[in-house]
Amino acid sequence: MTIWLIEPRDPLIVRDGRPFNPDPGARAISLPFPLPSTTTGALRTQAGLDHHGHFDSQKSEEVKQISVRGPLLVEMKDNDEIEWLVPAPADALLIERNKEAIGPVNRYWLQPRSQHEVEMTDLGVVNPDLLLVRPHRSDPNKPSKRAPAFWHYNKFYEWLVDPSEERPVDPGELGHGGPQRESRMHVQMQPGQRAAEQSMLFETSGLEFTFHKEQQKLGEARRLALAVDTDAPLQETIACMGGERRMVVWRPTGQEFIKYPRKMYEAIVEHQYCRVILLTPAYFEQGWRPKWLLEPRHNVTPTLKAVAVQRPQVMSGWDLEKRQPKLSRRLVPAGSVFFLSLEGDADAIKRWIEIIWMHCISDTEQDRLDSFGLAVVGTWDGPPDNHNTT
Repeated sequence: MTIWLIEPRDPLIVRDGRPFNPDPGARAISLPFPLPSTTTGALRTQAGLDHHGHFDSQKSEEVKQISVRGPLLVEMKDNDEIEWLVPAPADALLIERNKEAIGPVNRYWLQPRSQHEVEMTDLGVVNPDLLLVRPHRSDPNKPSKRAPAFWHYNKFYEWLVDPSEERPVDPGELGHGGPQRESRMHVQMQPGQRAAEQSMLFETSGLEFTFHKEQQKLGEARRLALAVDTDAPLQETIACMGGERRMVVWRPTGQEFIKYPRKMYEAIVEHQYCRVILLTPAYFEQGWRPKWLLEPRHNVTPTLKAVAVQRPQVMSGWDLEKRQPKLSRRLVPAGSVFFLSLEGDADAIKRWIEIIWMHCISDTEQDRLDSFGLAVVGTWDGPPDNHNTT
């Protein structure tokens, strides 16, 4: 397996499905981050090119079997090193400490807790087997709007190992918002007249793969790129990807994919509980409830105890092979967290963790090959017997 970097040279447009017709004032708006279908499709297109640079349609079924992991966001360093960034976990809640929204914020862990007798919810009616997910105490302040969409992996690693520590954190040190939006106004010109066509005005909003803080010089901006892991036979090249055929650079890197932190084995095996966190959106046949993940595997039987999940992410697109629109699907967004209990012996649980770590957990095999549901595993010591919030 080789990690390939995809670095856009132009603002990348990943369409959000809204109509983009030749109407005055039309806008092509990009998603905040590419879906796995975008990068996986572009990768398989590169793998299926013939010696003339054209896609060989006879390889369609063959390239569909190429396994891909990603995309993940990375920062490019001057020495060709990369720094991983991952989507913010949904079980982390950042609360402002003051009305001015400046300085550090309080970080709380949303963990499964027993329902208090004075609390009322329909969770017990709809999903009686699940626990509520909430912080251990209330905070009268508001959630922070400065919460970063992506965390630096070293901060995320600490969260995987021990999320229970509550302390003030600097949102800027935790991570950042990822690619920044850039808008461009376009106009159609009259041939030979040097004048604009009437009503032929439209706008595109793309993702600029750089990041710089406020009051920071543009020369100090950080370069960003997408990283995918695959064993496909690719060549270093420049190609098109996304809407408006924007240019990207494909090149391999000698970096390794994120490895499992071995010291978490003992904690998960001891308690026989864990968290599974999504790094890419996943598709489950039952909505937010996974099926493949909960199947007994390698003498381990997982049981879902709680879920921290945001509203679904809707995906559609155009099927180039069938030349028709794809069916819209609801995806469980990246960052979602599944709290599981694990039934099995120590060796079986270790093998199970290795199978899940940095592999895809969507319900269908094709979605797993397409990199929907890329996941990691974190510690959790299980649901408490009694909890009182204050």
